[in-house]
Amino acid sequence: MKNYYILKTFCKRIFLVGTGNFWYENAEIGDDSSIYYRTLSSILFFAYCFMTLLEIMAAFMGDFPEDERRDSITLSVSHSILLIKIFSIIYNKKIIKQHMYDIVRVCEMYEKESLLKERYRFLKMNVLAYCITVYSSAAFFVLEGLKKSYSGSHFVTIITYYPSYNNDSGLATFIRICNTVILYIMLLSMIIVDGFAISNLIILKHKFVTLRHYFEDLREDVEKICEMGNYKIAGERLTNGVIEGIVMHKELLRLSNVIDKVFGTAMAFQLCQSSGAAVSLMLLFALSENLTLFASLRIISFVAALFLLLGLFLCNAGEITYQASLLPDAIFYCGWHLCPARYKGQNLGKIISIACAQAQQPLVMKAFKMFQLTYVTFLQVIRGTYSVFALIYAQNQ
Repeated sequence: MKNYYILKTFCKRIFLVGTGNFWYENAEIGDDSSIYYRTLSSILFFAYCFMTLLEIMAAFMGDFPEDERRDSITLSVSHSILLIKIFSIIYNKKIIKQHMYDIVRVCEMYEKESLLKERYRFLKMNVLAYCITVYSSAAFFVLEGLKKSYSGSHFVTIITYYPSYNNDSGLATFIRICNTVILYIMLLSMIIVDGFAISNLIILKHKFVTLRHYFEDLREDVEKICEMGNYKIAGERLTNGVIEGIVMHKELLRLSNVIDKVFGTAMAFQLCQSSGAAVSLMLLFALSENLTLFASLRIISFVAALFLLLGLFLCNAGEITYQASLLPDAIFYCGWHLCPARYKGQNLGKIISIACAQAQQPLVMKAFKMFQLTYVTFLQVIRGTYSVFALIYAQNQ
């Protein structure tokens, strides 16, 4: 029941931050169709969208110093992509509800407790590391803003068109503090939604591991029964086991397509955000002459959060590809050669051949149906980001 608990917990958190009820058991979490919930959700998303709009206006029309203008561009792009990711998840809510039921049930009977504990521990480490990195960056934004206010300037974390740079009135200070609070709530929504996507990738990866273990255990069972001379029972066990395993494999392939459809937009835009925003932040770090300690730590933690999330997406998606690639051997060595031909199903050999051929087709998730979400892509993004940064930096020297 670990998968049930993990996914239900994420759905509860998503419901609490106003994004909706994604759990397939409607009465278990809450009613997102109530007037109270819809009103609260509408207020939150209006605040998110309005703040992001003010950031975009600041980037294109605001009169700010060069460092704050760069901050406004980076944050407006990042927050726009964040909203796109959240709205893409909400758009697919009906599909996600059915997907929650399906991904919990598939292979459930054959999941081992040790593997479930390993998965739960790995997931907690991933999400916790991401949460710490994101809020560390947000904390440095606040510390930098406080330092500015104590040094004679005004408190500011994110740059919006209003209040303007020279506006130090009480209302302007209040709006800047409100923007900071909205930012923290928005980041919480981001962490939960991204964590939800990561959890689905990790669970699907371990489902493929479970299926591989299933075929390996099937071979051991057939081998033991054959050693006792019960070839008829061995043949029935083999035939039924192979058919059940192929059905589970087909379901996992379908679920991988669903995950690609539901979370593909989020992963694709994260690929763009991590590379583009990282270049901008690294240039700000390299070209600014008077960066304070908190400002430097803010940039470093921001870049770390971007690449950590991208790594969690790409590496876990790449791990699905790797685990799926191990299935053909597991299917082929399921024990069909141990049982005499007259005790096996007539078409068992043909079924196994077709299953192996299907399993040999690479299972690769793609961003925008072009960029493969794998380990190699992650390394290419890091190298490409550094190359662009080095080129622009050299031209500015």
